Amino acid sequence: MKIAVCVKHVPVDGNVEVDPQTHRLIRENSASDINPCDLNAMELALQLKKSAGAEVDVFTMGAELANSSLKKCLALGADNAYLISDRKFAGSDTVGTARVLAGGIAKTGQYDVIFTGAESSDGATGQVGPMLAQALGMPSVAEAMEASLMEDGRLAVRKKLSDGSMRLAVKLPCLLTVPFGCNEPERPTLRAQMKANKRDIPVLDQSVLQLDESGIGMDAALSVVTSLASGKAKKTAERLTGTPAELAAQLTGLIGQRRG
Repeated sequence: MKIAVCVKHVPVDGNVEVDPQTHRLIRENSASDINPCDLNAMELALQLKKSAGAEVDVFTMGAELANSSLKKCLALGADNAYLISDRKFAGSDTVGTARVLAGGIAKTGQYDVIFTGAESSDGATGQVGPMLAQALGMPSVAEAMEASLMEDGRLAVRKKLSDGSMRLAVKLPCLLTVPFGCNEPERPTLRAQMKANKRDIPVLDQSVLQLDESGIGMDAALSVVTSLASGKAKKTAERLTGTPAELAAQLTGLIGQRRG
């Protein structure tokens, strides 16, 4: 079995800046790390690797600084990692991003299962995973919290619902998007991370992928950010003091006011 995991290198600095002209994040000047729910996707892939004897390849699309996220995945247990990077890919919307990722994945082989995070912390569209499945012509399951290989070759998946979960049997190949917090991702050991840091990451650029340029990059984007505005905070805070009994009475009164 071959498994692919798509991760994203995202800003983790609360003071990240936005280019006033393009409305794109200025990523070079902010601290960045692997997207949080992509770690949950990575953990689920590694669990499947252990139980099914699979090989795990990791992909990310971005600039060279995204190599740090790939090397963290290698330290966690991924077998191979690929950086999909080219100036011609820059500015792609979710459709273009899915097309580029699909090109990179198709170039490196055939995969039985592909994992992505359910959404990214910087864009939060939740669109790339399902679009990637469409581009690769395979079924997808959103909000997958568990996955295991069945004796008949299908994948047993537990899917998150708003009020519970659903169990599915899915034919391979398939793509699963994984929600944040569905498992407890492992942390790489110092020795594993030091070893991973020495790995050379292959770069898949346009000269390698030979993608149709009419469907990728900023000029092909079907959706663009036209403006940004800060939201207004609706939450308020009150400081309560007193004995435990008085605090309980105050809380009861506040809850009653909110319900009323």
